[in-house]
Amino acid sequence: MKHIDTNHVRLTPAHLDEIRASVDWQALFAGLGLRKAEGKSKDHDWWALSPFHEEKTPSFHMGPGGLWYDFSIGEGGGAIELVQKLEGCNCFEAGHFLLDRGWASCTAERSPTKAAHHKTRSRVRQTIEPASSQPSQTETVENKPIRQDLIKLCTSHEMLEERGVSEETCALLGIGYLPQGRSPLKGRIVFQVADARVTPKSEGELTRVILSHVGRAAKDGQEPKYLFYEGFHKSEELYAQEILWLHEDAEAQTRECGHITLTEGPFDVARAFDAGLRNVVGSFGASLSQAQALKLKEFANHCGVTAVMILFDRDEAGHRGALKAQETLREVDLEGKVFDWSAPLGRTVNGIVKIPETITDLAELNNKQITWLRRRGRI
Repeated sequence: MKHIDTNHVRLTPAHLDEIRASVDWQALFAGLGLRKAEGKSKDHDWWALSPFHEEKTPSFHMGPGGLWYDFSIGEGGGAIELVQKLEGCNCFEAGHFLLDRGWASCTAERSPTKAAHHKTRSRVRQTIEPASSQPSQTETVENKPIRQDLIKLCTSHEMLEERGVSEETCALLGIGYLPQGRSPLKGRIVFQVADARVTPKSEGELTRVILSHVGRAAKDGQEPKYLFYEGFHKSEELYAQEILWLHEDAEAQTRECGHITLTEGPFDVARAFDAGLRNVVGSFGASLSQAQALKLKEFANHCGVTAVMILFDRDEAGHRGALKAQETLREVDLEGKVFDWSAPLGRTVNGIVKIPETITDLAELNNKQITWLRRRGRI
């Protein structure tokens, strides 16, 4: 089987289909360190101990094409899905993994021009990218749903606990720590980026599809702070946008308060969700693209509202970004209301109440504070 230098190959869904059809399943079986159980295996029907946990009786079965099923965990799939589960990577990385080891083949050909360009590109993107990296207004860009999710994320991590992100919110938004695998997001807090779309299997109904993942540094000194997979256009999406369309409380809350709340990052959204808010989305930074504004416009029209509350971070970048976002929203006939961090919130016997200057973003507010602000129409 011909070995392909996959550093110069950009795989497509069609290539993945070729890889699935060409898998040398016996080489895959041996290459992954699976030991055939001689007494139970047949020529085209191999058994082994599960690679996912320790056991004494073989429960892992693989046959032609790399089709497998692990009876001990009740899961199965093809060669790509197996590599994903073992290595903690996405489907395209799994395809490269199989090609690199000569366990499969495909017709993808490298282009000298693209190959030279590929070497200069970073594998992942930082949260704030240069304007030149964004699609032009005339380009049609769509983030396609991924075929397979990462391995199961751990919802127990000190950063999630410190920020008060509950397991319920982790499950709703697809948040967790990625402890292992070959994904560049390994060792980070991972957030699923999803959307609500009609798929061939959804019978005309909107359903949640995963578009990509973003990894947030989980410890000091881990750079960059946020990582995106190469090829994902973050300026086309809003974090938690699927909840607007799929969670009944999102529409009800939007109609009740008269606006959608826009914040910067995934942790801000998660904090708001833990306080019970469901009509809050993030723009992946202190900026708002026209594509993101149009997504807000679509849901605002659906709910019969015309305003967006912009709650960016309490710093100079957040302030400038909020004012620019306000202009972008105006272009799509939406009113952008900029949250004023220093505005008086009320008065008590002890004087005027304000948000302490030590609190610099939505993620640092507690549930009681967020609920109080929402009831008064501030967020």
